[in-house]
Amino acid sequence: MTALPKNLPLAVPATLGVVAAGAGAWLLVRAVRWRKDPAERERRRRIHIHVNGRMGEAMLYQASVTKLRYRYQLAGVAYDTSQDISGIHELLPREPERLLGPALVKYDPRNPFNSIVICEHWSGFRESKQS
Repeated sequence: MTALPKNLPLAVPATLGVVAAGAGAWLLVRAVRWRKDPAERERRRRIHIHVNGRMGEAMLYQASVTKLRYRYQLAGVAYDTSQDISGIHELLPREPERLLGPALVKYDPRNPFNSIVICEHWSGFRESKQS
């Protein structure tokens, strides 16, 4: 390691130390914020897709109070995926078994497997007169 020149003003090393300490504090805060519990991370994922996702047609073929399974097609590629709804099942418009059939899906255009059929602010379920 080389020594600092003797004529270097004291403010330069002090400034570098403050910048390094600030960067370390910022990284620590980011690490703590990232360690959210899984339910909070899932809620943020749903909201992100709701706000930034694209919409398409899906076919819901299995539903329970904990999981929805559905298929949809984008640009000739079929996606068969599921959504964990255990934390938001109270938002379902009716019994899960009665939701089977066509629905809307919102998906991340960069990763179409990352999709939702329902979240806190949106639902892709079609309203029917038999509800």
